[in-house]
Amino acid sequence: MSTRMVHRPTRAARPISTMEPVVLDAPPQLPDGRSAVGLQALLPMAGAGVAMSMMMFLRGSGFAALGAVVMVVALAAAGAMYLTQLGKAGRQRRVQRERYQDYLEELREQLREDEQRLQEQATVLDPPVSRLLDVIRSPARLWERRRADIDFLRVRVGMGALPVRPIQLREQSTPTNPLDPFMRHEAQSLMRRFELTPGLPLRVDLDCAGDVSVISPDRHEVVALASAILVQVAAFHAPDDVTLAIVTTPERAMSWQWARWLPHLLDRSSIGPSGPTPLLVTAPETLAELLAGDLEERATSALKSFRHNAGRAEARTRSRLLVIDDAHGQVARALASPDQFVGLGSLGVTVVHLLADRLHEPGDISRRITIDGGSLVLEDLTASPPTTLVGTVDEVPVPLVEGLARGIAPLRLSADSYDDGTGTPPADFQDLLGLSDPTNLDLATLWRPRGERDFLRVPIGVDPVGRPVLLDLKESAQLGMGPHGLCVGATGSGKSELLRTLVLALAASHPPERLAMVLVDYKGGATFAPFAEMPHVSGLITNLVADAALVERMYTSLDGEVQRRQQLLADAGKVTDIVEYHLLRAVQGERSTLPPLPHLLVLIDEFGELLAAKSEFIDLFLRIGRIGRSIGVHLLLSSQRVEQGKMRGLENYLAYRLGLRTLTEMESRTVLDTVDAFQLPPLPGNGYLKVDVSIYQRFKAAYVSGPLTDGADAELAPIVGPMAKPMPVFGTVRRDTDDDVPEEPKATRRTTGPTLLSTVVEQMATSDQRVQAIWLPPLPPALTLDQVADGIRSTPEGLRLDIAGQSGTGLRVPLGRLDDPARQWQGPWLVDLGSSGGNALVLGGPGTGKTTALRTLALGLATTHRPTDVGIYGIDLLGNGLAGLVGLPHVGGVASREDRERIRRTVDEVHAMLAQRQRIYTQHQFDTIDDLRAADEHVRAEVGCVDVVLLIDGYGQLNTEFESLEPKVHDLLARGGRYGIHVVGTARRWNEVRAAQQVAFANRIELRLTEPAESSIDGRLARGIPSDQAGRALTSGKLFAQIALPRLDGQPDPANAGLVAAAESVRGSWSGPLPPPVRVLPAVLPLADLADTPAGHGVVPFGRFESDFTPAVLDLFGQDQHFFVLGDPRTGKTNLLRLVAEELMGQYSPDDLVFAVFDPRRGLADVVPDAYCGGYATNATLAQQLSAAVCEELAKRQPSDSARSRIVLLIDDYDILAASASQPLGAFVPYVAAARDTGLHVVMTRRVAGASRGLFEPFPLAVREAGCLSLLMSGDRTEGQLFTGVRPTVLPVGRGQLIRPGHPPRMTQTAYLGETKEH
Repeated sequence: MSTRMVHRPTRAARPISTMEPVVLDAPPQLPDGRSAVGLQALLPMAGAGVAMSMMMFLRGSGFAALGAVVMVVALAAAGAMYLTQLGKAGRQRRVQRERYQDYLEELREQLREDEQRLQEQATVLDPPVSRLLDVIRSPARLWERRRADIDFLRVRVGMGALPVRPIQLREQSTPTNPLDPFMRHEAQSLMRRFELTPGLPLRVDLDCAGDVSVISPDRHEVVALASAILVQVAAFHAPDDVTLAIVTTPERAMSWQWARWLPHLLDRSSIGPSGPTPLLVTAPETLAELLAGDLEERATSALKSFRHNAGRAEARTRSRLLVIDDAHGQVARALASPDQFVGLGSLGVTVVHLLADRLHEPGDISRRITIDGGSLVLEDLTASPPTTLVGTVDEVPVPLVEGLARGIAPLRLSADSYDDGTGTPPADFQDLLGLSDPTNLDLATLWRPRGERDFLRVPIGVDPVGRPVLLDLKESAQLGMGPHGLCVGATGSGKSELLRTLVLALAASHPPERLAMVLVDYKGGATFAPFAEMPHVSGLITNLVADAALVERMYTSLDGEVQRRQQLLADAGKVTDIVEYHLLRAVQGERSTLPPLPHLLVLIDEFGELLAAKSEFIDLFLRIGRIGRSIGVHLLLSSQRVEQGKMRGLENYLAYRLGLRTLTEMESRTVLDTVDAFQLPPLPGNGYLKVDVSIYQRFKAAYVSGPLTDGADAELAPIVGPMAKPMPVFGTVRRDTDDDVPEEPKATRRTTGPTLLSTVVEQMATSDQRVQAIWLPPLPPALTLDQVADGIRSTPEGLRLDIAGQSGTGLRVPLGRLDDPARQWQGPWLVDLGSSGGNALVLGGPGTGKTTALRTLALGLATTHRPTDVGIYGIDLLGNGLAGLVGLPHVGGVASREDRERIRRTVDEVHAMLAQRQRIYTQHQFDTIDDLRAADEHVRAEVGCVDVVLLIDGYGQLNTEFESLEPKVHDLLARGGRYGIHVVGTARRWNEVRAAQQVAFANRIELRLTEPAESSIDGRLARGIPSDQAGRALTSGKLFAQIALPRLDGQPDPANAGLVAAAESVRGSWSGPLPPPVRVLPAVLPLADLADTPAGHGVVPFGRFESDFTPAVLDLFGQDQHFFVLGDPRTGKTNLLRLVAEELMGQYSPDDLVFAVFDPRRGLADVVPDAYCGGYATNATLAQQLSAAVCEELAKRQPSDSARSRIVLLIDDYDILAASASQPLGAFVPYVAAARDTGLHVVMTRRVAGASRGLFEPFPLAVREAGCLSLLMSGDRTEGQLFTGVRPTVLPVGRGQLIRPGHPPRMTQTAYLGETKEH
């Protein structure tokens, strides 16, 4: 028969709630018979009095007659009033009775409807046995009752009338105003009618009821009732909630054969060859033996419950045990409790005794059911006073009962449970732990499940009379001594050996799945060194005194473990402590999704010096002291001495004290409150165990570090196991046999001079069980990028690092190994450049590895992304550290400090990408970089690479030496992240970055700072970075990391050759498109390169723009009108004038164009032929004469004269002409403003030196104000801003900044005509 798992949904048929009592209104009071009351009776009398007064005092007048009339009227009124009051009381009584009878009739109808509805609901909730088949077939009703339900184990036994709703009569009568007796009788009749509701199921409460008796002379009647109880329990309660058992005799076995089908009757903790043992037994002793473990556990839980004043409340949260005792014709048989102090009810046990006579009942019963034919009497003896209900017994067909049992047989709700074992330790250490042969340990036997009393209770030595001294780390609520303690002993007192004994005893008696340890030795001694390979050790921390960073890391690790355990308990549901957590995992069995949570012993040696090094530990210890009990953390602090003032109340949580010999009486009093530890003999291992005021015991600690004695002749302890037997009709106890084959001895590793400690630890180290590591090894001083990942592999997309968690949105790049001690995790450090604005800054002092971080970042991008996904551009302002990146296919260009032009071009190119992406976003309606990453290949090809990373090594140099680049870099910082452009820089300190841009670097990586207090992450953590550890970083998440070396060969050598080789390997694995390279203008631009540029009508192409390499043109006869060139000698000014003149002469004839040449240095002597030359001046005098002649011509011109020729003033080295005081060109000032109307054009040059003053001379000022096109070539920066926002700078020959009014300046390379005489 195969089993079928049953899902139990939310309960559909809810228990009937308690009904509110009905309070009847009081019957009406009897009306009185008085005819008149109050003023009505006085009115006639007052009238008669007035009339008599008038007749007596006013005799002889007309008023006497009036008085007589009044007298007559008063008497008549009195008579009329008397007649009207006759019969009023009777009429009032009749009206009140009719109204009250109508009220009672309405209430009767309502109560009748409530009665009918209650009968229907009760029948649905507790159907008869004949209708249980519908319950079993209904997934919503099967096993619907939970342990917390109020009707749990309330079983139907018959039908009868029950008092379900109290009905009360409100009394309002007084002796002077009695109620109407007739109406009162009617109300009482209604109360008697509805006092009991007929036709309701009679239910007996069997939940934790102890002993219950069912009495009838006819055995068939009691067996039928017991059968009804069993099938109802099996139908409404899951096997996990109720266990059934039957005690009968072999002669009566046929009456109970059907019950063996019930899964509730199977003991799954005792699995035999034929399956679970049926709890159908012939004696209560057999049942007690089969359920010994369960009953013992129930007794322990009940004792705890009573200790916490919870009474039987705890028993109602456990599974119940219902026993049927078929003792008909005999005296009831008792099921003994494991503890005399705890009754069966407190254990959650109910025993139903089937008896023939009341005299056969046990001494104390809670309920009694008496059956006489078809009638039934149910007595609840626990009520005060006892209650009795009478009804009829339900019919229970035997075939139907067996059919119901067979229907329930294959159903299961949860997995099997298991029983915990217990053991008694001997006095000797080896014998106590079962170490008869330490060289051949049976770990399965040593780590067998321990009972709750023995859990975390181990021997540490013997008392003066040789009895074992046990240390119980459990809390006092679990009858333990813990959970926290203190061990103090001077040097030579045996403190280290005592700690070793305790650790070894715990490890040898508890499996790693139940107990883990963190062993801390602040001074780095050898106390815990032998336990390094023990599977229980989740952290072995030594030599903290040598590295302050390890102290901080230990604090974080322990604090993280405390938080992890709290979170596990919270995630498990309403679990308050680790004990409930383990019970929950045990109930869930193999299907449990809860992770293991062993108890954790944190043992710290020399904790006093630890507190002196980091005082914050006291807060952590105090928190563990408060919550360690619930999360399963046990704290044992050890030191040579304890200063009371530094404990800050921690001593209140240290329940047990281990006091070895001390050097002073004060130290002894601090630990034991006595001077006994000071008076101990100077022999190691002697001490006192003190637990609050209940235990004070002297002991001698066991010694486990001594030489191992020869155990070759020692006999192995017999290994016992269950003996397979066929499943009998009745459940019996399976006895162990001695013929099991023992396991073969395991080979052990023996070293020179093994000790008991080393031998036991070596064998435990072979176990496959391991606890979760809390303390991981510190980060290595150096590692390569491939060591950060799981290796490197070749893919169709190139070389790739195997990085877990690389997938997902953003731009994640491996940079090193991250250490998160709070989560007990070390793994790849993935920096997401796509988050927090998309920029990052690496800070650190000289030699800390800033440049290496950038190289590793670049190599990490290259080994996790394609060149079409990420393009890298580098600017090295500190040296030549990024040169090795040039070989990567992802790198579009690297500019060193000496190549200032390439630096500027790199920034310009990246900034141009920003403008391009902005246009693409608008065109395709993109919102974020994720939209661009998800775009098709056509859109991605437009940008060349999706993400762009600009590396700036030495960001602080921008402020001092490359100020012109700052605006564009700041723009990239502010807006680039949205468009996939990321800036990653390095700096020595934060103040090298302007305050406005610091916020843009949300991703921050801090190496060792020259002044750790300047850390923007955490100054305290920054001080923990070793000054001699290059690459050790503090992340913005306040975690430490080690930046990997940019190598892929697994050799942690910082030599740059590894980066070059890695770059070659990456380039060799990629054959696809590359990111756009950084384009740099050539040093010499031949004029022929501009041959394909459209020209004519005064448009002169004279160079190419650096930003996009488009031609730079001069529209002299159009929008530009004038051309003003500034540049120091030998910068290409004269070459540019020659180029402009020759191009214009090639476009116009001598009739349309004439030049007036001002050439003090004669560099243009051979440029303009005579046909085009209107005049040539080489000095100030000739210049003045030529100016006058030209001005005379200009004065004759009118704007309407379209046939005039254009006059071009070709002026070279204006500053030489302006040196004379005569201002030879000043005559042109009035004509410059109207030059467009007169056909005048100025093409002039001058030096940058002195331009800050010379530009304000009349003629240059007039030219500039006319809106001329300007070209600022190489010059001295100290001249300041010659144009708005533009300063001169040192540039190559022929290079200049083109300034057109209304447009930003653009770098331009002018074309070269050939040999030109430059000045």
